[in-house]
Amino acid sequence: MKLIMLDYDGTISPIDVSIDKAFPSNEILNAIRYSRKKGNIIAIVSTKVCDFLMNRVEADVYSCIAGAEILYENRSCIDTNLIKYQDDATTLINFIKNDKEIIRSNARIEVKKTTSNLIAGITIDWRNSSYPESIQKIIEQAEKMKLKVIKYKSEPFIDILVSNLNKGDAVIFLKRLFNPDLTIYFGDSENDLPAFEKTDIPILVLHQYNKHLKNVGVKEMVEFSEVSEAIRKYADY
Repeated sequence: MKLIMLDYDGTISPIDVSIDKAFPSNEILNAIRYSRKKGNIIAIVSTKVCDFLMNRVEADVYSCIAGAEILYENRSCIDTNLIKYQDDATTLINFIKNDKEIIRSNARIEVKKTTSNLIAGITIDWRNSSYPESIQKIIEQAEKMKLKVIKYKSEPFIDILVSNLNKGDAVIFLKRLFNPDLTIYFGDSENDLPAFEKTDIPILVLHQYNKHLKNVGVKEMVEFSEVSEAIRKYADY
């Protein structure tokens, strides 16, 4: 049995559209269905929240908010360290929402919560707005609180995570859960690099924002437009 793990933004969903339009294509959804029918396990491994992912794509298991929560067969497994950082996370959210540059830029602020309503992350996204000049100040504030900041070299958003887990930890958990014969991981950004290191076949999905990652040492690279074909290929691998 193969475990095929898929990042969401920029991997199975376009990265250059607003969140209300960020859906996988029918070709990708059909490829996922095909892979599951062949007896493979499909896992979505993302920094998105579980509720969002479950509403957008049907899979066997969801690793959400970079591994802070994993959902499988209606069971939720969360990083218990989230609990002790709830006050700090709330303080930072208020700090961000009251920041004048954030307000001026009209950047989108997304508070990421687990299905049990624990704060697990914050995304600041200026894809459809102007750049908030206070980003560095916000990063420094988050780091003072011992929260993890993920910056992307060419992408117009940052993630601030309450959990110290990463996608590599999520891959390790999923491998223990399913004991697959082979693991395949599709990803497109810096936060996928730890997952690439823990996977038998890491696949970099290329688009306009991540050409700088071409030298990360993956076994295969595919264009975003080729992802559905690649999923089908590895379903039969």
